[in-house]
Parts: sequence; structure tokens; C-alpha cells
Amino acid sequence: MNKFWYFTIKKPIYLFFILFIGSIFFIPLFGKDFLSVTVKPADVPFPEIVRKDGKYILYVDGKPYLILGAQLWNSSAWPSILPGIWPQMKELNCNTIEAPVYWEAIEPEPGKFNFAEVDSLVYGARKNGLRLVLLWFGSFKNGSMSYAPTWVETQPEKYPRMHDASGQPIQVLSVLSEVNLKADQRAFVQLMRHLKEIDAEHKTVIMVQVENEPGSLGTNRDYSPKANELFNQNVPALLTQSLQKKSGTWEEMFGVDAPEAFNAYHIATFTDKIAAAGKEVYPLPMYANVWIRENFFQWPGEYPSGGPTSNMMDIWKAAAPNLFTLALDIYHQNVEDFRDLCEKYNRADNPLFIPEMGNGVHFARYQFYALADYNAIGVAPYGIDPFHVSPHDKRDKTQLDAKFDEIAANYNIFQKAMPAIINLQGTGQLKAVGEEEGLKERLVSFDHYDMVVQFGFPTYQEPDTRSGRIMIGQLSDDEFILIGFDTKFTFRPKYGSPYNKAEYVSIEEGYYEGDVWHRTRIWNGDAAYHSTLPPQGAVIKVKLQRMASSQELQQKPNFEQ
Repeated sequence: MNKFWYFTIKKPIYLFFILFIGSIFFIPLFGKDFLSVTVKPADVPFPEIVRKDGKYILYVDGKPYLILGAQLWNSSAWPSILPGIWPQMKELNCNTIEAPVYWEAIEPEPGKFNFAEVDSLVYGARKNGLRLVLLWFGSFKNGSMSYAPTWVETQPEKYPRMHDASGQPIQVLSVLSEVNLKADQRAFVQLMRHLKEIDAEHKTVIMVQVENEPGSLGTNRDYSPKANELFNQNVPALLTQSLQKKSGTWEEMFGVDAPEAFNAYHIATFTDKIAAAGKEVYPLPMYANVWIRENFFQWPGEYPSGGPTSNMMDIWKAAAPNLFTLALDIYHQNVEDFRDLCEKYNRADNPLFIPEMGNGVHFARYQFYALADYNAIGVAPYGIDPFHVSPHDKRDKTQLDAKFDEIAANYNIFQKAMPAIINLQGTGQLKAVGEEEGLKERLVSFDHYDMVVQFGFPTYQEPDTRSGRIMIGQLSDDEFILIGFDTKFTFRPKYGSPYNKAEYVSIEEGYYEGDVWHRTRIWNGDAAYHSTLPPQGAVIKVKLQRMASSQELQQKPNFEQ
């Protein structure tokens, strides 16, 4: 043994000779993978969300990443349906799919786990070059327990429910039950352990949603005897300290909002404990999503009470530190409602992520606002349809519904401009304008230039199509990137400066690959004269120069010095 050590370690030339001779005999015998099986791929870093220069950036594979996503229907994550989904994802031009994992499917019997559906999702996404966000449908799905296993639903004496104000149990699991917590926690931990086994070397799954739109439909809080006892006690010190309030009972501290606040604290704590247990096994970023309260009369219980609604976010932030964000689900088509909700969820402690939104041309415009004006780390329409349930639907089973066409067009140009979008987010130099009802033009101001965008192009479109949308980013003093559709643009130096005219030095259409710009064509002649982004969309870089007559330069002070 000592001689072997000497000749192989002390004299490396002999080690090389042994390996060379061995390769001659063993590679033909066992195939080219004989030596490679022990070579592990380079470690793929975990996805992470980093706050940098006042904004949040999602990193995937160590590089900045925008989620251009699509969420499946609630009951579409089955191997029999998935083959029809992948072609639609390609047609949508998305880079990320959001798919549910059902507690009832992975643990059909207590302690017995089946991950066939999870494997189909992970391997299918990886094969098709997509990233995956998994949605844990555990104790909560839209304010109820509809995806809990049968053995949980049929044993309420063991897995207790919340009670409404009349004392009747409802279809919502109690978050005050340690048995309920341990059951959900056990299943979630097994899911995360399985992901670690099949995906640690690839990181196909980039984040996990813990529960789905948690809260209680049908009651503003749990009125079980145990809940009533806790409700009459003082608010936990963790919450009073975080909210900087004096100690007191729930009613003393929160008044009319006390039942909802009580529910929010305990649901958030329950969700956080599940997230913490999962992250201990496999630390992917985790978040919770929200069924918003901004509907009808805004009474808790008519929406899931105690969820991460806009009025309960501070409580969730205090009670659920293992969630990196509280994500916004939104289907409101009114632009003012959309902007109001983005304002509420784009906070210094809460990066904006919209994992569920509507489709069609309205939400195609709204994606521009989310990314440019509110620094969203990702957007995703809900309901990519693989099974075409309508008998009047004549599409091939793998074709995308036309209502997603505008989203697909968005994703096509966002992919081409992703590095610029991410770099400009949060700088104040990225702005979006959409063709909202009654809006034909808008003045947009930057450091040295004003820009007018005009809509109504092409003129042959239906009046209510309103497909115009544009994202404008200032790259340097005299250089801009424009991303959009059906929008005419005109530049002029800022009023009051010593300049009265802006000339185009160049207009280039192209795309980014990494941080490198690739030109595909030059706009000149009529293209430059009309300066209108086309219906199919484009990414262009515009270089300008400011001009003025010598007389004007002499008469006007230089305000830019």
C-alpha cells in the first residue's frame, strides 16, 4: 500500500499512466459514460430574492430573472392532461409555469406518499426548458379545505374545523389545532424532501407558494371554544411589538377589525410554521398569495378573512417572516383598481409578484404597468386551458386560446428586453403608458427629453381594441429603449432648456442576449418618419441629439449645467 501511495501520489506521472491504460480497456467495455458518472455538474445556486439599490431582484442560476409565467387551472396538473400543456407554453412564450400540488393526491393515506404528479410536472418543465413554481394546495385553497385528503375531511373530530359565529363547524380547518398543523407540515416537508432528491442539481423549481389564498370563507374568525378563549386574551407580544402598539385585548387594539386581525395572526403563524419546516429541508423562496378584499362591501368572511389582504399585511409580515412576499392575485379590469392594488403590494418589505391575473388585452397593458411602474419580479395569467371544455371550441387540443394572444405577444418582446427591464426597474427611468379608454396621447418626461406617445394605431382596428402599450427606458442622456405595440412616439428636448429640437441619430430594432444588444434592422426612411411601434410589437433603441440655433443658444441660459 505504501508503494502504491508513493507511485500514484508522490509521482503523478505514474497515476496518469494508470488512468490512461485503464481508459483504453474500460471505456470500450462500459461506454463513454464510465468515467463521467462520478462527475457532478457544477452546483446550481438556489434561487433568491435580493434587495439591491432600493429594489428587489429575483436571481435564478445566479442571474437576474423575470417570471413571465402562466398558471394552470386548479385541476390540470395531472399526467393525463400535461402533454397538451407544453405546446401551449411554447406558444405563450413564457419562461415559467405555475402548477398546483394537491395534498389529497400526494398523501392519499396517512403517511403514504405518491409523487407521480409532481414528477410529471418537474420533468416535463425541465424537458421543455421551463422553470416551475409549485403551488401547495394544502389546508387552504381559496378560503376553504377543498384539497385536503379524504381522511382529513371525514374525521372532523380528529382534524377540527373552524366554527362560525353560530358555533357551527365550516369547511375550513382550524389553524389552532396542533394535529392539523402537524398533518399539513408533514406532507409539505415530504414534498420539499422529494424536490431535493429529484431537482437539487437542476433547480427547475424556483419557488413555492405555501397554501392558496388562505383565510376563512363564511366567518370573520374562528368561534370555536378554544378560539374564543384566545380572543379574549391579550394580543401576543410579538405582534404588539412589531406594530408598536400598547398591550391589550384584540378588541382593545383593533376595534371593529379585531376578528379579522385575530384570524390573520393565527393563519399567518400556521402558514409560516409550514414554510419554515419545508425550508429547513430544502430552502427555496416561499410566498403566500391573496384573495383581495377590494370587492363588494369588503366584509371579512365574504372574502377569506385573515388572509394577506391589504389591511392585514402588517400582521402577516410580523407573523410570517419565512415568506419573502405576499403576492397579489388580481382580476379587476379597471385600470385605477389595478394601480391601487399594485401600490399597496409594492412595499419596501414586499416585492410585487402577481402570480394570478386575468388575460386579454386589458391585462396585456397591465403587465406593462406592473413591470415598469411597480417593479414586479413576475406576472402570470391564470387558466392556461389544456382541455377546451366548450363544445364550440374548434381548436386543436394543444393550441392556446386566442384570449392569451396579447400576453404571448408581450412575453415575446419582454424576453428580448429582459436585461434592460431588470436593470431599469426601481431607477425612475422606466415608465409605461397604455391605451386606456379615452386616452389618445400622453406626455412622459425624462431628464433631458419630453416624449409624447399617441394611440389609435393601426387606424383600421376596432375602436375598443385598445392594444397600444409601451414601456420607455432611459439608458443614457440621449439614448432610450422602447418596448411595445401600436404606439407612435415623438421626442423633444425639455421645455426651458437651450434646445428646441430632437433629431434621431439612429433607431435600431433588436434584442438583448445577456447584456449585449444585437441589432436586427435599422429603422430609416418611412419607418423613422412615422416612428410607430408595430402591431406585432418591437424592441427598439433610439439615439437622439438635441439641436438649437446659435441665436437660441446665445439667448437662453443653460439650465443643464
